[in-house]
Amino acid sequence: MRNVVAGLGAVLVLAVVVGVGWWLLEGGGLLGEEEPGDTAEATLEAYLDAWERGDHDQMAAQLRDPSETFLDVHEQLRAALDPQALETEVQQLAEPQDGRALADVALAWEVAYADDLVWEVEIELLRSQGEWAVSWSQESVHPAWQPGLVFAVTVSEVERAPILATDGTQLAGPGDQVVLGFEPTAVEDAEKLIEAFEEGAGAGSAAERELGRDDLVDDWFYPVVTVSGEAAEDAWDELRDLPGALRRTSEGRTLLEDGFARHIVGEVAEATAEQLEELGAPYEVGDEVGQFGLEAAFERDLTGSEEVAVVLRDGEGGPVREVLLEHQEEPSGPLQTTLDVAVQRAVENALVGVETTAAIVVVDAEDGAIRGSASRPLAEYNRAFSGRYAPGSTFKVVTLEALLADGLGPDGEVSCPQDTTVGGLAVTNVGDLDLGETTLRRAFAESCNTTFAPLAVELGTDALLAAAERFGFGWEPDLGLTAHGGEVAEPEDDAALGASAFGQARVASTPLHLASVAAAAEAGAWHPPYLLEDRERDDEPRGLTEGVLDDLRDLLREAVADGTGTEADVHDEVRGKTGTAEADGDVEHAWFIGSFRGHGFAVLVEEGGSGGQVAAPIAGRLVRELDALLGDPEAAVDADAAADPEDAAIDVDDLPDPDDE
Repeated sequence: MRNVVAGLGAVLVLAVVVGVGWWLLEGGGLLGEEEPGDTAEATLEAYLDAWERGDHDQMAAQLRDPSETFLDVHEQLRAALDPQALETEVQQLAEPQDGRALADVALAWEVAYADDLVWEVEIELLRSQGEWAVSWSQESVHPAWQPGLVFAVTVSEVERAPILATDGTQLAGPGDQVVLGFEPTAVEDAEKLIEAFEEGAGAGSAAERELGRDDLVDDWFYPVVTVSGEAAEDAWDELRDLPGALRRTSEGRTLLEDGFARHIVGEVAEATAEQLEELGAPYEVGDEVGQFGLEAAFERDLTGSEEVAVVLRDGEGGPVREVLLEHQEEPSGPLQTTLDVAVQRAVENALVGVETTAAIVVVDAEDGAIRGSASRPLAEYNRAFSGRYAPGSTFKVVTLEALLADGLGPDGEVSCPQDTTVGGLAVTNVGDLDLGETTLRRAFAESCNTTFAPLAVELGTDALLAAAERFGFGWEPDLGLTAHGGEVAEPEDDAALGASAFGQARVASTPLHLASVAAAAEAGAWHPPYLLEDRERDDEPRGLTEGVLDDLRDLLREAVADGTGTEADVHDEVRGKTGTAEADGDVEHAWFIGSFRGHGFAVLVEEGGSGGQVAAPIAGRLVRELDALLGDPEAAVDADAAADPEDAAIDVDDLPDPDDE
């Protein structure tokens, strides 16, 4: 029995020995495992695994000839990047000759301050006496790294991006600013100084306020007004000879021209405590932020966040030699508007000398792009976009389209008595106008309320509202700025329907929307106005009734050439319609809407009275300016008539008080 047991034990031992040997031959044990140094692959894997862990000593253990700077370089790299993780990926491992291998390796550093930082390195491996090792070089760190360079992460403020016109012209951006002010002890004649500030920069009240302070300090510079470098010389001409007047020049945010498209573009100034609380980090005391207009509406888009850069520099604090990564968490960039510099300048020029509250908007008839807009006074809100008013007889353009669509021709017979009653509403004409039996053409040109009110009742509510919808009423703009469209409330009775026909009752619009109405009458389709080139637009154009465009344009031309709009008849391509709109408080707003060379426009003079006497002359000036800046000189009426602001000044107090149009 003892011999049998001994034999079985021997067999078991032999089986174990054979099994272990087989396992080792299959590579499952120590004899079959590739150790670093055995192959290029195993050596590279050990090197990269150690790099991912940040074990620089273990990396150094894989080197052929350890460099004295190896540890310093890799520790500086990791400390500078402060990675959360590192991932390595072998793109290619080739052995171009026996005993030498080249590996292309992608390094992906996961960092908190930017998207992953990725670059490729080339790692060389050599075999000597049967052992593989990494032959470390500068290409093993970064293709651009050289001894003496260090890795660094920089954080910098980003300059506020510019606001641009449609052609890329800078409407607002970095430029020279000139601050005009005074030094108290040097002032000899405060009244003359105040007058000079008013004449030179329109800042008389600001100068008076500053000079009247009781806490003025000797030898101190007190700023009164900041102007662009372009306007500074004219202003300084008024101030330079007056004792105490001073100026300081610096760089800052400036408009293309002083006041140019100011209500749209906006301005920047030091943030208030309330603004800092609303904006939050990273804004802090002393930062300048947008106060209104696009500057305020797109504050974050224009400034973005701080810009982080990973760089190679020449020693600590030395010059940057290579930028490896630039990242901005909240990207900033230029804001491109649809404004046309020439059109905007024409709008600004048309309002020179207008000494009352007014607004002008010009849109492109082909696509609705807003090409120019201005409101007065400059210090008040943007009434061109957000001021809601009754449109008065300018709405007759909509009613006229509905009548033409219903089959009434331009020379169809209509009645225009001095007065009439519609649904109990007494309707009259301007100046007791009485054309008797006449044509639709003449009734529109002379703006007969007593024609359009009863015709609208015959037409019916649905037809009038459908026409209003074709002209965009009921649409609300999405411009990035506060803006409103036009609205026609459904008339509750014939009286309201009749009043709606000539833009009263519960009809309201903005200058912006009425400019788009004029543009639609020019192009045959209403396009939603838009202001920003890159902003997505969802609204589709609305076509006018097929077959009415020629008659509509013909009657709009006649209203200018031989109707209430003759003050705007400065060019044979001008079409338009006047309007005088009743408002609360027994005031009347003056309107003119029209078109010229592919543009629709609206002119409003708040509390101006007669559209034909007040708004139409401004429209004429606008057309002259547009013609001079955009048009055909040979076809133009002489624009010099509007060149002198003194001659062109309009004071509504000197005008008669007309009846409703």
